[in-house]
Amino acid sequence: MISRKPSKQRKLLFNLPMHARKSIMTAPLTDSLVERLKLKRVPIRRNDEVVIIKGDYRGAKGLITRVNRKKGKVFVEGVTRERADGTVVSIPISPYNVVITKLDTSDKRRKTSGGG
Repeated sequence: MISRKPSKQRKLLFNLPMHARKSIMTAPLTDSLVERLKLKRVPIRRNDEVVIIKGDYRGAKGLITRVNRKKGKVFVEGVTRERADGTVVSIPISPYNVVITKLDTSDKRRKTSGGG
């Protein structure tokens, strides 16, 4: 049986292997995509088009430029801030805070199944 203790849940999450983090790095789909694909959530990938639905950058639209499975974050095109020294850096966003509006279907397998 898996423990219900929060500390053990965090430990399990932080020590997951990279291939298992793929299932955690999922994002919900828009209603039109849910109807078409018969799926509610899909593993998020680079070049998916998303809208941020929570947080300071709510309403921002853009493509996923990078997915960091180690930290469990995605980077959206155009969601940046300027550091004190003038360099522009991307802001990491949790995949739970975005909705996929358009899937990147350049992969043949993803085109047919809708998933990743």
